[in-house]
Amino acid sequence: MKYRREVDGLRALAVVPVMLFHAGIGPLTGGYLGVDIFFVISGYLITGILLKEIAAGEFSLWRFYERRARRILPALSVMVLACIPMAWFFMLPDPLENFGQSVVATMLSLNNVLLTMTSGYWDLASEFKPLIHTWSLGVEEQFYLIFPVLLMVAYPLLRGKTVGLVWLIVIVSYVSCILLYTRHPDATFYLLHTRAWELGAGALAAFWEHRRKFQANNLLSGLGLLLILASMLLFTASTPHPSYWTAAPVIGTLLVLLYARSGSVVASLLGLRPLVGIGLISYSLYLWHQPLFTFARVLSFDEPGKMLFVLLLAACFVIAYLSWRFVEQPFRRGSVVSVPALVSFSLVSTVSLALVGGLFHMANGFPSRVFGPDSDIAAGMHISYNHRISRYSAAAFDPDAGTRVLVIGNSQARDFANILIETGLMDAAQIIYRVTLAVCEPDTLSGEDRALVAQADVIYVPVVALPPACNDLIASAAPGSDKIVFVGPKHFGYNLNAFVRLPVEGRPTYTTQIFPEIIADNIGNAQAVPPEHYIDLIGCASEDGEAIRVFDDAGNIISADRVHITRAGAQFFAACLMNHPALAILRPPVPHGA
Repeated sequence: MKYRREVDGLRALAVVPVMLFHAGIGPLTGGYLGVDIFFVISGYLITGILLKEIAAGEFSLWRFYERRARRILPALSVMVLACIPMAWFFMLPDPLENFGQSVVATMLSLNNVLLTMTSGYWDLASEFKPLIHTWSLGVEEQFYLIFPVLLMVAYPLLRGKTVGLVWLIVIVSYVSCILLYTRHPDATFYLLHTRAWELGAGALAAFWEHRRKFQANNLLSGLGLLLILASMLLFTASTPHPSYWTAAPVIGTLLVLLYARSGSVVASLLGLRPLVGIGLISYSLYLWHQPLFTFARVLSFDEPGKMLFVLLLAACFVIAYLSWRFVEQPFRRGSVVSVPALVSFSLVSTVSLALVGGLFHMANGFPSRVFGPDSDIAAGMHISYNHRISRYSAAAFDPDAGTRVLVIGNSQARDFANILIETGLMDAAQIIYRVTLAVCEPDTLSGEDRALVAQADVIYVPVVALPPACNDLIASAAPGSDKIVFVGPKHFGYNLNAFVRLPVEGRPTYTTQIFPEIIADNIGNAQAVPPEHYIDLIGCASEDGEAIRVFDDAGNIISADRVHITRAGAQFFAACLMNHPALAILRPPVPHGA
């Protein structure tokens, strides 16, 4: 396929908005759509090369994968290698454990699958994941594994009808995307089957171009550029994506690829030297921007300011140029890096980096780095510690149970169940944990759930903000509402990783600022609920309701991810709540005359 400067300019138009979006700078609230533009470009370029080689009888699957390895793996490996010491020195155990998983998945081209599996309540915030952006590489690499083989088999059989097969892939994938994005948004965002239509759209453009020559067209190429820019300006983080709306930037990219030919205004714009230069280093720019932004956040107690991100953006261009000049370019030339050297490098880098990542994961993020060599805190980190609550999900209370305790809710409720267990008051009680049970809307409960609620002596419902239905239930003094206790939110500020660097001896005194919206929710809850029916967790760890403790009196960290608590955190809150009136039902009666 003939080199076109405007394609590199289009790459620049894809990567810069992604970087600005992740930095939180500028008006492009839909800057994340740059990834979608990359998908279309990749499908277009790869298919164009495949069609040319297959038609000429020169296609070699081995050579294709060799070119992909030269293009992708060296720069990726260097970036991952650079992240490892930063993660080791500056991340808490839980984030390091998560990072280790990401390293393994990234080197195996499966980070999109990992992110799908781990998205949810236990997911660490994306801005603290240095490798989260490699999900898109996973999608592309999976496409590269499947599509060339499919084309190689189908082309000799179907010839001119092969494009029909690509159309089928695009239609099935697009329909799947539309049907699934509301029910399974994480899987729809990350996985190949709902992203293949974007790569397939680029493949269709290559098929059309293979059949006939496209001429410059200012109207259509201008419309394409307008669709791309308008989408980036109008889309926001709340826009369903990928969905039917995503067709706008995809179609826009197709129009630019097909009609922004030499002589058109759009081709002249995209062919400007600065844009072409950015496009040439766009892969390295994409690789390096997320780690730089992530570790800037990891090292900060509060959210970094805009000026720091401006400086980091400048640093991205310097590092990306060095990566392109001294890593990408040499590896892409067979005269510099031979095939045996490439194979050796690929095997050694993939295996060694994956082993390091696996070690980080299996060692629970090496808690001894932060908590000392004799620490047993690994057993109390939030993921492994909280999963034990799943064994308390019985359908009904035992007939001979003592106090019957029902805890309802998501991972916040799991935390509170752990707090109850750590009080030591549950020895003569039975606890049942349910994820979803609309206790504030009794008319919607099934017969089994009604029986469970009726059997319970006390029902603990952790909330962030009290739902209107619960407020109405309390106000109405409906039968059974007197045994419901609401548990307020807890949150530990912007970033806990930064506390790793502070002296050990001062840990019990360290605090971090609670987010204002969490404070407001807690105050609103406390005003709406009678004191004996509300547990204020923030009040346990905060003297002024605004700054919350990070460590307990022994220097053990209370939360591992800003939201959920460790075992030390559960023990801390348990000690604080021991005499709370909402737990009175759990305490054994005081003998008469004692």
